[in-house]
Amino acid sequence: MPSVLLFGATGLIGCESRPQAPKTNANRNPARLAIDLKKTLPGWPLTVFVRNSNVDEWFKTTANVDRIVHGTISDTELVRSLSKEHDIVINAITSFDGDFVKNIITGMEERPEQSKGTLVHISGTGNFIDHGTTGSFNPGGKVWNDDNEDDIRKIVPSMFNGPTDVPVLEAGERGKIITYIVCFAMTYGPNIGPAPNLGVAYNLLTSNAKKQGYVPYVGDGSAVASLIHVGDGVPFLTKIVGIAGTQKPAGSAYSRYYILHGERVAWKDLSSELAKVLHAKGVVASPDPKAVPSADAGAGEIGALIASNMLVKGDRAARLGFKATHPSVLVQLHEDLGAQNF
Repeated sequence: MPSVLLFGATGLIGCESRPQAPKTNANRNPARLAIDLKKTLPGWPLTVFVRNSNVDEWFKTTANVDRIVHGTISDTELVRSLSKEHDIVINAITSFDGDFVKNIITGMEERPEQSKGTLVHISGTGNFIDHGTTGSFNPGGKVWNDDNEDDIRKIVPSMFNGPTDVPVLEAGERGKIITYIVCFAMTYGPNIGPAPNLGVAYNLLTSNAKKQGYVPYVGDGSAVASLIHVGDGVPFLTKIVGIAGTQKPAGSAYSRYYILHGERVAWKDLSSELAKVLHAKGVVASPDPKAVPSADAGAGEIGALIASNMLVKGDRAARLGFKATHPSVLVQLHEDLGAQNF
């Protein structure tokens, strides 16, 4: 049975690697993933890489993992050696830190040719925003499709998750390791893991609203975000791990890139529901969102996201069985955020 290593095994998103506010990324609910992996692939030895020992009992008794290793992404030699040791490595800890991912790849490429390792990397659709500033829907905007290899070849390091996607794709093309990338839309849903983490999307949205004092949208708010419930994404990710451990790869690395999204939601609609929840929690003064110019929507990535369209299609993922069935974020966020203290 292939051995599996999961980097980023706590929280909704696995964003423990970034001390500052995280960007929109991929890594989605590795705690949930650990449970799903052991349920679906019970005979495959699973190692989880975590920072804090206070989550050990949860991973032993609830997730039933086989091995726990403590460390951080700064432990370069530990990361490299673990990556070399395991047959399948899942990077759910960061989709921004290119040096960390390159270190994983370096370790994996030290394996002999007859026992190539497989890297399953989790990315995010922040790559594919149109960088608009009006906040309006663009009906003629480019739709990025995982079934079009030319689209995937257009991923560059300057994109939100490009610093990690590019070296993974390049490593897959070199052929010393096998690579798969699963690209999640903005992810929502409850955290079932041992650490109380809202996840990247919710953290960005709530921290920005708290800082601004209101929930913003830009222009008429018709620009759309792509979103996915974590409960829809994790089973597909487990399926990819299963394929990685049982089937020979086909095609180029660019053909093993899967986009997962469940719905498109207008930013005004998303901001309207968010404002209701955060007002009830005392985070913002008004239960209604505020229309602002893009310059006032928020600093850095969150401002760019709110003003932009994120248009993606996952035809390749759909052919492999992906289908979104969970409730819309407009419904789910009331439960997800209603249980939180801010």
